[in-house]
Amino acid sequence: METKTKFWQDVRKDWQFYFDEGKSYLNTCKKLIVNPKSFDNEFIYNLAVLAGERLVLGMLLSYDYIPSSTSLSGMLQEGKEFYQLDEDILEGARFLNKFQTFCSLEVIPFTPPDQQELESIVKYIVLIAQFSTNNLNKLVTAEE
Repeated sequence: METKTKFWQDVRKDWQFYFDEGKSYLNTCKKLIVNPKSFDNEFIYNLAVLAGERLVLGMLLSYDYIPSSTSLSGMLQEGKEFYQLDEDILEGARFLNKFQTFCSLEVIPFTPPDQQELESIVKYIVLIAQFSTNNLNKLVTAEE
């Protein structure tokens, strides 16, 4: 009996899986910004960043390109051969990174964004969703 995994088997299905997951996370963030329930700003921030990363990963996979970077800014820069990358897109990624230092030898406590910053972050991820949608590989999406 053959077992089938969901990942890295079919480029068309794989890019769609990650892209759809990113859209789903973003939709949740938009709802939580209005009504956070028991979720704090740190959780919503992390979910928003994950949404952006999944959207960009899905977009890059649509080109049959597997990025070596796992950060949003790193993946965006890796894919420059597929699209034009405006400075506002990179600036938004830098804004996200100000809340968390990655790969630092110093242990710096996480500073969650305040409500206004969090709203800006979710708006930025909406921009990432639009950017990713506009820059999907048209050849792959046309075959579906």
